[in-house]
Amino acid sequence: MKKIILAAVACAAMGFAFAEGSAWDVNGYFRSGIEGNLDAKDFETKVYKDGQYYGNGKSRARLNINFTQEEYGFKFRYQCDGFGLNSADTVNTKVKGSNGNEVGSFTTAKETWFTQDNLKYMMGYAKFYDGKIIAEAGKLMDFYTNSEARYEYQAMGGYGVRAVFIPVEGLYLSAAGSTYRVDKYAADDDSVKDGKAKAGDIKFNEKILTLSAKYKNKDFAIAGGYNLAGEAYGFFALKAVPNLKFNIEAKYLDKEISKKTNDDGEKTAMTEAWELINYNFKGMGVPLEAGVYFHQILVKDDNVIEFFPHLSYAINDVVSPEFEVGITKYSNGDKHKDKDGEEQTMSYNVTPSIKFTAGKRATVKVYYNYDKNDKSSFGTTLRVNY
Repeated sequence: MKKIILAAVACAAMGFAFAEGSAWDVNGYFRSGIEGNLDAKDFETKVYKDGQYYGNGKSRARLNINFTQEEYGFKFRYQCDGFGLNSADTVNTKVKGSNGNEVGSFTTAKETWFTQDNLKYMMGYAKFYDGKIIAEAGKLMDFYTNSEARYEYQAMGGYGVRAVFIPVEGLYLSAAGSTYRVDKYAADDDSVKDGKAKAGDIKFNEKILTLSAKYKNKDFAIAGGYNLAGEAYGFFALKAVPNLKFNIEAKYLDKEISKKTNDDGEKTAMTEAWELINYNFKGMGVPLEAGVYFHQILVKDDNVIEFFPHLSYAINDVVSPEFEVGITKYSNGDKHKDKDGEEQTMSYNVTPSIKFTAGKRATVKVYYNYDKNDKSSFGTTLRVNY
């Protein structure tokens, strides 16, 4: 995969470097950290907990390369997640949510730097009719009708083609056909038995299609989309109030793709939403930011609601103490046991931290975290933008 990525970038560079009116944009970031606890006396690569104000994801290195010309261009992203201290050939690391329960895992290995998963998108595009119609092809990423909030949510991706229509300024209409949620032929399908298809071939049905739209101006943005496999999303952001950040994004998965079940073991749909309200008082002469981040998972017989109030005070241009409390409420405590195996309907954690800012591109945070469902921990995180 390393050779494929490097070859693709090299070919693009040779093909476009001397094009008249062309422009290159190379950017990205690196973030990671170390966390330990006094009880176990061990250290591990920091795996940030969802919602944590100081976190926002596990260790990551990301590189974006954009080439733009008046009528065509390409976009490329390389990304490596979950690297860290464990340098053995393969190490599986469990990931805990803010409630202390396991929410997944990732594999740390030497090979994780160069696998197919590192290629997040690689797409070329062409513009027609003064940019009112845009055609895209490759491994897709939505840059026109996705949400602009924390998760940049979209109901599309994978390999395929996409068309974007911009009838008026600020309005984007999109249709895509991709492998994002496609069905594939199984060995026992009639078409495979009859020799009309091979096992693993894509079924060209309605599930390849994603329709979406977005409108934005200086005061607000609103977007939504639907993948015909049964996935929908929506987004709204308010921009009209100075120093206020308010946005909400949500997704819906129907029962056939949610992988969720109710108490009777039946498939059930899932709705997940994220909201952020944050106000910067610097415009009023006070170097303070305050806000709250909300997260909801709504599933029949098992709703989870989290919210994270946070404060940040800038003593000067370098040092900013921060404080966050995370609170989680469960509708079904029996499915969310505490660390002693007891049923719980509520959990919480507290995180004081200090952020050090080095210029405009780098931050370091030192923090302590008390978690009701986990061992108290301390650590440091680093983020560098380039």
